[in-house]
Amino acid sequence: MTVRWPSSDKTMTISKSMLSLFNLPALLGDGHASCDPKTKESSMSLMRYLGLTKLSTAELAEIYTNDNSRFFHYRGDNIHYRIEGNQDENAPVLVLLHGIMASLQTWDGWVDHLKGKYRIVRLDVPGFGLSGAITDGDTSIEGIVDRINALTEHLQLDKVVLIGNSLGGYISWSFAAEHPYKVQALVLLDAAGYPMQLPLIMKLFTTPYLRHLVRVATPQFVVRYILGEVYGDKRRIAEEKIPCYQDMMLHKGNPLSLLKVFEELDNMTPERVSDVTAPTLIQWGEKDIWITPKNAPLFHRDIKGSELITYPGVGHVPMEEIPEQSVKDAEEFLSRVL
Repeated sequence: MTVRWPSSDKTMTISKSMLSLFNLPALLGDGHASCDPKTKESSMSLMRYLGLTKLSTAELAEIYTNDNSRFFHYRGDNIHYRIEGNQDENAPVLVLLHGIMASLQTWDGWVDHLKGKYRIVRLDVPGFGLSGAITDGDTSIEGIVDRINALTEHLQLDKVVLIGNSLGGYISWSFAAEHPYKVQALVLLDAAGYPMQLPLIMKLFTTPYLRHLVRVATPQFVVRYILGEVYGDKRRIAEEKIPCYQDMMLHKGNPLSLLKVFEELDNMTPERVSDVTAPTLIQWGEKDIWITPKNAPLFHRDIKGSELITYPGVGHVPMEEIPEQSVKDAEEFLSRVL
């Protein structure tokens, strides 16, 4: 096969047998898969597969924005969000916050189910996705909570339901502790917050050599490996998700923000968990190897009146791995507490 390098007339020939050594199925295809319905057909280069290119916000916006997309400028950042679902002024408002390395697309399965009843605001958490790098360097949870609070004020949202996975769960309960009058309910999926051992891949990324390397390259096979870790059953991984996850990591500035957030997660303190007063549902995959399921009963203990559901055979991202069951449980909970 012939691989054309970006912005160059040079070509090189690589046999399919050579590529198979690196498990390069996406490279052999004619198009660039996306986890978003709006897909740009283009040939995927070897440089792109190896993550040696960087993508601008404009380039990503061509692929990953739609008519519901907006950008909110605050503290030098441009926060990407979408407003979807029921736009009736009396419809409950759900704010969806994804986890580390992810983007708002992680909630696609839930949005399809919830959009008839709820007004939905989902965003690329500052430092990730199309929101891009945090420009003033404040990657603290407090700084991210401030940005999300500013977005709710910009949208004139007096009351919201916060739904967060992993890092997004950490942000959600921190927001609820800081702004209890704004939060009607919480849904926490495999949330961060209690001291934990960082997953091996995170530890490796914070070593001096790989810290530099991840800022230069994010190969697709690394993304595939990470997804294999966060799913309880690798067979549930949709192939089209992998290029999307990689693209978001190739956004200029995102790798540096990611590394800084890793450092934040290494210094988590759960003291304010008990300050949460909103009705709370805790969902957890029993095969989560990123944030131990042993933390689920800690949240259940410290958030008074909370409810806990665990899922056998499921990993760190129940909303992706078992969207139908996890959203059904969330909606049943919300129908009772709102």
